[in-house]
Amino acid sequence: MTVQRMCAVCRERFDKSELLRIVRFKDGEVKVDTGGKMQGRGMYICKNNECLSQAEKRKVIERTFSVKNCPEIYSEISELCK
Repeated sequence: MTVQRMCAVCRERFDKSELLRIVRFKDGEVKVDTGGKMQGRGMYICKNNECLSQAEKRKVIERTFSVKNCPEIYSEISELCK
């Protein structure tokens, strides 16, 4: 049985392997979890450039994790989506 998760932007369900996991640690640091095993509060974004641009435009990561600004996370996700 495959594990499915929902994209925080488009709200569609995908297999976990088709999504990127973003994690916020207790100290407030936000990172892209390429292995999917980091501890911390996580969210998923599908590997779709449209979802990525919508996430950045709507500040989805900042609102989900209650952090100020994450431009480096969006650029890292963009690189991984290529």
